[in-house]
Amino acid sequence: MEENQKLNDVTIDIDLKEGVDLVQEGKKIEAGLRLINKSARTGTTKGKSYFEVGRIIREGIPGLDANPEEARKYFDAAMEHFEHSAQDSLDQREMGDYYNYGLGTKPVDKNKALSYYDPSAEKGDEISAQRAVEIRAQLAKGTATTNPVLTPETEAVENAEGTIVNENAPVEITDEDVKKVVDEDQLLIKAIRVLNNSESTKQEKEDAVELVKAATEEGSMRATVLTAYLFEGDNELVPEDVNKAKEFYEKAIEKGSSTAMYRLGILYTDEEVPFANVKKGRELILQAAHAGNAWALAYLGDCFRVKVDDKRNLEVAYRYYALAGERGLGLAYHFMAEIDASRQQLDLAQDHERLAIEFGYDPELGYQDPAFYGLSI
Repeated sequence: MEENQKLNDVTIDIDLKEGVDLVQEGKKIEAGLRLINKSARTGTTKGKSYFEVGRIIREGIPGLDANPEEARKYFDAAMEHFEHSAQDSLDQREMGDYYNYGLGTKPVDKNKALSYYDPSAEKGDEISAQRAVEIRAQLAKGTATTNPVLTPETEAVENAEGTIVNENAPVEITDEDVKKVVDEDQLLIKAIRVLNNSESTKQEKEDAVELVKAATEEGSMRATVLTAYLFEGDNELVPEDVNKAKEFYEKAIEKGSSTAMYRLGILYTDEEVPFANVKKGRELILQAAHAGNAWALAYLGDCFRVKVDDKRNLEVAYRYYALAGERGLGLAYHFMAEIDASRQQLDLAQDHERLAIEFGYDPELGYQDPAFYGLSI
């Protein structure tokens, strides 16, 4: 929950406020999650509570990796509560965010977002006012941030509703859910810290790999993905075994991992692996894109971008990159900036390059920091 300007019309349930404060302090995260959960079940501002749950799941916190797809159902629940209760300026801002950033199952709709930001701004919300200004600037420059139409060229098969997710019913987080997530991933979090520490010894990293395997056995989806990734062999800790990588990616997919869909899809497109199957690989990558995976969306953007013989392909590529950028992939914003520059939209190119850097892309090294897009989701 973003800091407000102490607006007189804003009402926040006391459990929600205390819970958010604890989570933001980073000292009593589990206690904070319990309070937020309580406010979603019994509080007086359930719209804000569900929105905060969605934000936490979408962005991630220590002990809970980011999962934008899982977050959608909570943002949908927040909107349902907002629509059936009196709306203050923060409610309206969060409703605007829902459509501005495509947080739920409904597509991005900048004009709809403005219909909420504007009344919020009139009540004195400076953040809403700023976002309304940004949207109008984007619309004036023709920025493409709406959901793309998946065409036959990408071999997409949309479901009957034409949506990415069909889980529209509000879902509450129970105390048991919170405890399970926190306990399940503690081994993994500890292991990742060791593996990412340049000062860790080889023995410490080998021990960390054992922790990852233990977390996998405990049922952690994220640990299962990381185990599969290690078996791909781009490291000195685990011998390459693409068959085992495939096995663990399949297990993670069963648990709902869009990253596993994307990674396994990439493996299938590698003609050197024994189970190579380009068609199946593309199908998996498309499934990952439907699930909101940032890298899969960027991959589809790349597919259209290379088809320069038809300028319409560049527009579709741009939209895929926009979706990937909204999910935290700075590299996608960099690609948007390159397209902007090719169109002589230099101001817009600068804006997107700034976002690329903010979301972990290093333009000098051409490197994307994995912390920004949740590799282990």
